[in-house]
Amino acid sequence: MPVSSTIETLARQLLDADSQGIRLSSASLTEPSTSAEAFAVQRETLSLNNWLTGGYKVAIRPDGSSVSAPMAHITHASESGTAGFERPAVDALEVEICFVLGKDLAVPGGTPYTRETLLDHVATISSGVEFLGHRLDDGGKSPALLFLADRLGNAGYVLGEELPATMIEPGQAYPLTITINGDTVFTGPGKHPNGDPVAAFLLFANALTEPVAKGRIITTGSLCGAIPTPARAAIAISGFTTLTVTAASTREG
Repeated sequence: MPVSSTIETLARQLLDADSQGIRLSSASLTEPSTSAEAFAVQRETLSLNNWLTGGYKVAIRPDGSSVSAPMAHITHASESGTAGFERPAVDALEVEICFVLGKDLAVPGGTPYTRETLLDHVATISSGVEFLGHRLDDGGKSPALLFLADRLGNAGYVLGEELPATMIEPGQAYPLTITINGDTVFTGPGKHPNGDPVAAFLLFANALTEPVAKGRIITTGSLCGAIPTPARAAIAISGFTTLTVTAASTREG
């Protein structure tokens, strides 16, 4: 179905900002009028650049509803737990727990997913690092539907090591230390914003209007908040997982 000119225009503006590694003034943009329009901008942004949706970041709004954004740039860490990540803009990182689908996740229809039936679709539980690269001047403080249209600030994701199923039991605190360029920027405990890594995933699954394919990654919220990163960052993560990532903003100037 053809998209409206308003949706295509905003998608192109965000895509151009992404490729240049710059931020746009929210006041200069037309905010979507509904969540459906914001989701349409997300899809159009990926479509315009032929980016494949490798997964979704999901969260729970203050009103209890599901909010999500597609992730296009996903890197898998090596067996030794190392990875490189480069995008025009890399502004911050979040250490997370994610799920890799082992089966297609169908639209729930008249039978909602339960925790058990949802986890039956999961091949692996893994650690991960989400990188944020804002295309809006105020980042996460931008108008809500513009921020949603901007894919909730997602720049990409590094998939880390597989974790045991016990790691997703509700109410846990996770031992976690993060250093950037040799400086400790976070030391545990890490805590999930919902107290349960499955909660936002379950809400997302039960709000689906189209299926999510096997192999896609669902990431569920930061254990440490958003931690700013310099233009070039040697990141070492230890505690409940071990991961070393070299991240860089590649924009010129």
